[in-house]
Amino acid sequence: MSAVKMRRPSPARAAARFKGCQDLWSPMRQHRDPEGSKMTPPTLALPGRSPGATGASAFPPCAAPRRASAPVHGARSDPRATLARIRARLTLDHLGEREVTIAYEVHGDLMRPKTPATTAGTATRGAPAVLEDPAAPTLVLGGISAGRHLGPASFDSGPGWWPGLVGHGAALDPARRPLIGIDYIGGTDESNRLIRPVTTHDQARAIAAVLDHLGIARASFVGASYGGMVALAFAELFPDRIGQLVILCAAHRTHPMATAVRSVQRAVVGLGVDSGDTARGLSLARALAMTTYRSTQEFEERFSPFALSAGTPNGDPARFPVEDYLQARGADFVRRFDTERYLALSESIDLHGTRPGSLPEHALLVSFDTDILVPPWLMDELAARDSGAKPGRSAARHVTIPSLYGHDAFLKETAAVSALLREEVAR
Repeated sequence: MSAVKMRRPSPARAAARFKGCQDLWSPMRQHRDPEGSKMTPPTLALPGRSPGATGASAFPPCAAPRRASAPVHGARSDPRATLARIRARLTLDHLGEREVTIAYEVHGDLMRPKTPATTAGTATRGAPAVLEDPAAPTLVLGGISAGRHLGPASFDSGPGWWPGLVGHGAALDPARRPLIGIDYIGGTDESNRLIRPVTTHDQARAIAAVLDHLGIARASFVGASYGGMVALAFAELFPDRIGQLVILCAAHRTHPMATAVRSVQRAVVGLGVDSGDTARGLSLARALAMTTYRSTQEFEERFSPFALSAGTPNGDPARFPVEDYLQARGADFVRRFDTERYLALSESIDLHGTRPGSLPEHALLVSFDTDILVPPWLMDELAARDSGAKPGRSAARHVTIPSLYGHDAFLKETAAVSALLREEVAR
């Protein structure tokens, strides 16, 4: 197993894959998206309005989305961050032995300086520092669209997939504890071999290979959505290697209704592939997914029920504010994700399952009251079955946070999640 130099994706290749995505939804009329994308106002044709009217006065505006208040952290680049790939031979649940490539980032110092006072009990002023064993890091794992990049670094100035929770001064601060992010295996790897089906336990084995490569015996986990499933799988396979465990929006199994929706999403992608319009299929699947990531309450507050444009006698359909939002989210997803990877990781969610009794003591479970994909009662079930499997052991702590944002609340409720993580890290 050896580290190899990381190559950036070719911008030309990415642009070619996305070519034509601006016209995935026809007809395309843009407005200012509530997520912050700068778009041109649409031409409106509303009852009681001039067909040529534009701007805020031309139609009833979308309700402004509610934002969870929290300070912004993590803008400072981490000069210690490193990026690498390793190749490892793993025994996968459905594919047998395979060599896979695993990309990861480390933020913070895995080797921390330690004064003689902490090792020998006494110290002389000015004595040189002594390096201790590799500091126990925290794996930070997100949904299927998250990846290894956790925050600004010399090799990538992007904010990472969890800004506000990860970074300088944030709840997950690499200056206090080193952090590791990882790219999930699945789909077609760089040697063009299809890795599908892939399971959450396969992802756990890939993480173990990275820890082995780094010489780390034990690590803590903060896992959200699919990342929470992977963390649960790691705890089951490697109970002696897991420290603190925080699970957000994930459980020991998937809900059948959630599986039903994802199966339709995969079918939509398949139709796109069969018709030769792969990008459109992926965009529509992501748009459908967004209706399950958020809550009905948020959509009610956020989007006007009035059409942006009325239908016409020649068959042009009416357009609604929520359509443009879904269109923008789908198009954005196609820019950064490929079909095979999406199909592999979506399927991996529905293959997930862990046995009772695999949660470590004092694990923290976090749910959100409007999450329809992983409802709070399902995480209650996870805690109860684990407690019953090991009588007398401290049960996992389950906290349910009220939120407008459904399954995506772990990305939006920065203040509430930060408070819980700070409390957990301080234990």
